Parts: sequence; C-alpha cells; structure tokens
Amino acid sequence: MKLPWSGKVVIVTGGGGGIGEAVSARFASGGAAVIVADLDGAKAERVAAQIRTAGGRAMALAADVSSEADVRKMVGDTLEAYSRIDVLVNNAAVCPQARLTDLSLAQWNEVMTSNLTSVFLMCREVIPFMLKTGGGTIVNVSSVHALATLEGYSAYAASKAGIVALTKAVALDYAKTNIRVNAVLPGAVWTPMLEASVSRLDTPREDIMRQWNEAQPIGRVGQPKEIASVVLFAASPDNSFMTGAVLVADGGMTADL
Repeated sequence: MKLPWSGKVVIVTGGGGGIGEAVSARFASGGAAVIVADLDGAKAERVAAQIRTAGGRAMALAADVSSEADVRKMVGDTLEAYSRIDVLVNNAAVCPQARLTDLSLAQWNEVMTSNLTSVFLMCREVIPFMLKTGGGTIVNVSSVHALATLEGYSAYAASKAGIVALTKAVALDYAKTNIRVNAVLPGAVWTPMLEASVSRLDTPREDIMRQWNEAQPIGRVGQPKEIASVVLFAASPDNSFMTGAVLVADGGMTADL
C-alpha cells in the first residue's frame, strides 16, 4: 500500500524537539523524506537518526532560520539531496518572557527575526522551487498568543500575530499557483519551551503542571503529536480547498471567558 506522503520532500524548521520533532516523525512515517532543520545540529541529528532507525528517510541540517545565508544553504542542500520541496513547516521559535519595558531592542529583534523574519525568509526561498514543480504546501506554526496573550509575552505575541497576517498575505499571493499556505495556532503544549518556562519558577514542577492542566478547558495541556496531526491535516493534498486559514488547536483555551 502506498503511504500518503510517499515521494514527498518536507522541511521542518525547529525540528529538533517538541512539536517539530512530532511533525517530522509523522511525515516520515507517512513515507516522506524529511529535512529536520534546527539551530542545534545535534538535536536535529537525534531526530533524524530516530526516523532512519524506524525505517524512514531523514536528513539533519543545522541552520539559523533568521539568517538569510543559512536559509539559502539549507534549501540548496535539500534540493541537492532530493531535487524538490513539497511541504514547508515553519515551526522554529523562541519565547523569552519579559514585560515590554524590560526588553532590550536586541531581545525584541531576536524574537522578531527568529519567529517572524524566519518565516519570510523560508517562504521566499522555497516558493520559487515549488512553482517550478507545480505547487506545494506551507504550514506556519503560530500560537494562540496571536489571538490573546498574557503578561510578559509582548514580543512573542507580536511575532506570532505577524505570522498569522503573513500567512494570509502569502496565501493570496500564490492562491492561483497551487501553493497553499495555512497557519496552526497551538495552545499550551508540553514541549521543551514549556518545560523551560516551568523550570525557571520557584513553585514545584508538579504543582505548576497541575495548575496548567486545570487552566485548560479540556483538562490538560496538549501533546506535540496532537499538534502534528493538525499540521499534517493543513498540509494534506486532501485538504485542497483550504488556504489562508487559521487552525486553532488549544483545548478550548481561546473559547473560554
């Protein structure tokens, strides 16, 4: 039986852990060749090695997606290895927590370049090659912070809201060329990013996790594999009429007053 992603080539940025790792594994199990891209090359190689051990195809690439040169090299290396790019998942992000007046300009710029400019750079580099091969799909991982946020997330929320607006604009730019672009907005998901935010607090981890779980209408935080399912739905060729869409997967968080 032919696997659903057989013959497809997928780039996943921030693929070395959390949601990116789950997305990479799901595409690979569906038959795709996956480029696991991450700022931390060792983390990317760990995920790629796991995929290969499971019988899938994967290549790890260390890259700073906020760097034009790194993005260009990553895409070039992908094309050299596989000659095409069918799906791009822009997932890489950073999330410092600080009130606006406590942010330096350098910190603000780091968040914007890592989270938002990276999406621009990746899309700009990949789309010309998708056009040459008849189309493709792009999934940008934003956040519920694009819709509603918390104290201490000004830069992160602004960058994630920018991803939503950029997604819609790029979707319209290429709507008639068989390139679809959609955004996925996860809520609270148990990832290394969430783990790091918990570890910085004085409250015991078990108490914080109980609070996090109780704060979700669904009764728990999400798991990376659950967000991966939404990403694959957004990218699927069966989902051919959806572009410029915003898919929220947050356990009911943004529906709660």
